[in-house]
Amino acid sequence: MMRWGIVGTGRIAATFAEALEASEGAFLQAVASRARSTAVAFATTHGAPDAHASYAELLDNPAVDAVYVATPHPMHAEWAIQALRAGKHVLCEKPMGMNHAEVMAATYAARQHQRVLMEAFMYRCHPQTERIAALVADGSIGEVRHLTAQFGYHAAFDEQSRLFANALGGGGILDVGCYPVSFARLILGEPDSVQAHGHLGGSGVDEWSAAQLCYAGGTSAQVATSIGVLLDNTVTIYGTQGRIHVANPWLPGRDWSFELHRQGGVETISGKAKPLYVYEIEALQKAADDGQVEAPQMRHADSLGNARVLDAWRNAINLTYESEQVPPARTSLKAAASSMAITSQPLAPLAKPVSRLVMGCDNQPNLSHASIMWDHFVDIGGNAFDTAHIYGEGRMERLLGTWQRQRGVREDIVIIGKGAHTPFNTPEHIGPQLTQSLERLQTDYVDLYFLHRDNPDIPVDEFVSALNDELAAGRIRAFGGSNWTLERTRAFNLAATERGLVGFAAISNNFSLARMVNQIWPGTESVDDAFLAYLSETQMALLPWSSQARGFFTPWASEVLAQRGGEQKAVTTMEPTVAELTRTWVDEGNLARRARAEELAQARGTSMINIALAYVLHQPFPTFPLVGPRLLSEIDSCAEAMSCALTADDVAWLEHG
Repeated sequence: MMRWGIVGTGRIAATFAEALEASEGAFLQAVASRARSTAVAFATTHGAPDAHASYAELLDNPAVDAVYVATPHPMHAEWAIQALRAGKHVLCEKPMGMNHAEVMAATYAARQHQRVLMEAFMYRCHPQTERIAALVADGSIGEVRHLTAQFGYHAAFDEQSRLFANALGGGGILDVGCYPVSFARLILGEPDSVQAHGHLGGSGVDEWSAAQLCYAGGTSAQVATSIGVLLDNTVTIYGTQGRIHVANPWLPGRDWSFELHRQGGVETISGKAKPLYVYEIEALQKAADDGQVEAPQMRHADSLGNARVLDAWRNAINLTYESEQVPPARTSLKAAASSMAITSQPLAPLAKPVSRLVMGCDNQPNLSHASIMWDHFVDIGGNAFDTAHIYGEGRMERLLGTWQRQRGVREDIVIIGKGAHTPFNTPEHIGPQLTQSLERLQTDYVDLYFLHRDNPDIPVDEFVSALNDELAAGRIRAFGGSNWTLERTRAFNLAATERGLVGFAAISNNFSLARMVNQIWPGTESVDDAFLAYLSETQMALLPWSSQARGFFTPWASEVLAQRGGEQKAVTTMEPTVAELTRTWVDEGNLARRARAEELAQARGTSMINIALAYVLHQPFPTFPLVGPRLLSEIDSCAEAMSCALTADDVAWLEHG
C-alpha cells in the first residue's frame, strides 16, 4: 500500500483525493495547506489521518511514501524537489516547472535521490491515448503529415483568479496549452522550430494563443489554447492514408471512443476504462515498484521536451512571468552522499582561491536557467565565473549581477570580466566599459579583468598604463590578456617591469586537446607550443576558452563525423554548429587525438570529453579551464573530469601519440 500526501488543497487536489479512494494499493495519508484549518477541513472530507499546516511538515511525515504536488504553478518545481530530497516519490501537477530550467532541476533531483518523478498528464496514461499512439506507430493512417490539437475555454475575467494572475503563472499556455503540445510531441516528436501568435490581456497573461510546430520535411502541428475563448478541444491526426479524430482527448471517460478515417470509411474505436486519474497513480506506483525514477507514460524527456516547446511558444508572444524576474528558490540539487567536488587553488595575486573550473557566463537563455546552473556549480565547489562586456549586449553581465546580489555571494565568488573588444579595443574604452560592466554586475570590482582582444597598432605601454590605473583605483584586483599573442604578452610584461608596474597575471587564449584549425571568431588566438613553453617557464596561469573544443569530443560530434548527425536542439543561446565543428576542429591531427582520447576513456571507464578536459587540467603550469555547460548533467560531467588522473606520459601520448 503506497501512502500518499497531497501538497495543496485546491480543486485538482480534491479530484486527486477522490482518485486515490477509487484506486487499489493507494491510500491518502496526509494533506498540507498553508493554513491548518484548510488542511483539517480537506483531511476530514477525504479521510486523511494527518493534516499539516505547512508543506515542509508533510514532507517530514515518515508515514508518507509519495507526494502529489498541487500548488500554484510557480511552486511546482520547488516542492517537487523538496519532496524528492525528503525521500518521497512525486507526482507533480502540470506544468512540472515554469520553464525548461525548472523542469531540468526537478528531473535531475529525481535521478540524484533515486525517487520516481512524474508530470501529471493523466490523459497520457489512459488506454485511449495508448491505443491512438499504437495505431499511428503501426502505420494505420500512413505517414503522419499534420496534427491539430486544441484545449481552451472561456473564463470571465477575475483579477483574484490564478488564471489571470501573472504572479501565479496564469494564462492558457501553461494551464492547458501544455496538453496539445504534449500530444503533438507524442505523435511527431521534437519540433525543429515554433512559431506563434497570441493576445496578452491586461494582467499580462495569454488569454488566447496559437502556435505552429514545424518539423523536417514540412510536417507540422497546429496547437491552440485559451482562457478567454471556448475552443473545440479536439485532436485530429492527418496521415497519408487516413486520419484519426479524437473528440475527447483530454478527459476521456469510463467509456471512451475515437474515429479512424481511412479508405472512405469511418471506424469507431472504443473501450472501457477506470476513472481517469487512477491511471497516473498506478503508473507512478508501478515505476516505484520497479525501482525506476520515471514512468514510461510520461518520461523525464517528455517533460523536458514539453517545457522546451512551451518556452519557445511563450518567447514568440513575449510572455514572461514575475516569478522569472528573480532567481528561483534556492534548493541544493546535490545528493547528500555525492562525492562530486570541484577543487580550488591560488591564482596570484588574488586573495581568494579560484576553482579549477570556471563557469562561462555567455550562453544563458534566462535568469531561471542561469540561477539553477550557477547554484549547482557553487554547491559542488565552483566559485569562478567568466563573463564579458560584449556578451549578449550586456545581458549576461546583468544576469550574473542579479544572481550574485540575490544570493548574497559576491565575496565568496571570483568574477572574471572582459572588455575592450574589437572595434573598441583601445585604452580609452577600458574605463567606460568597465564602469558599465560594474553597474550591470552590481559590484564595485571584478577580481580578474581581461582585455578581450589585442590591438597591435597600439603600443603596449598605453595598455599597461590604463590597466594599472584601474588596479590602483580598486576596480580590478588583477588583469591579463585574452587572445593576445606570445610576442605581445612578453612585450606587455617587459614594459610593466621596466616601469615598476604590474604585468599580466594570466592569459585567456584558446587551448584544448584539439588544436584550433581555423579561427572560431575573428581576432581569436590559441596557445601554441612556444606559448606553452613560456607558460611553463613563468608559471603564469592560463584560463583557456573552448577548453573542450566546443563539442568535438562528444557523441554529437561522433554522429556528425559519421555523417549521421545534424544541428543540436537549442537549449542555450550559443550552440555549436556542424559548420563550426568541421571548419574549426576537423583535421587529421585532431581526429587522431580524438581517437586516442576515446581509447583512454574506454580504458579508464569514463567519457572522451572528460579525458579531453583532464588533459587541460594536467598541464605543467596553472590552468583554470573555462567551461560552458548547458545542462546540469554537463556541469557534473565537467566536475567528473577532475577525478581523471593523468600522468605526464598520458598527457604526452594524448597530444603526440
